[in-house]
Amino acid sequence: MKAGATLYAEKINNGQSEIWVAADDEVLTESRRLATNEIINVTRRLCTAEAFKAFYPDQHLAVGHIRTLTVPNLDEIVAELRLTPLK
Repeated sequence: MKAGATLYAEKINNGQSEIWVAADDEVLTESRRLATNEIINVTRRLCTAEAFKAFYPDQHLAVGHIRTLTVPNLDEIVAELRLTPLK
């Protein structure tokens, strides 16, 4: 994954979020709509406690809110969430 890559998760409704990865204003993966709980479960399992603690509270905010996550093992999270790299 490109240096500085960040996972973005935008709350679509009370049960779904749209996710993608970008770096330096360049989108690196296709976006994907998933159950918010699936995103939370993957990040809880694969992130450090500190990173998850910073990411998790934002998931309760309003529809349209975008949460971000930048961690060293982002490749592993992207693979688990099945995000497809753009060509």
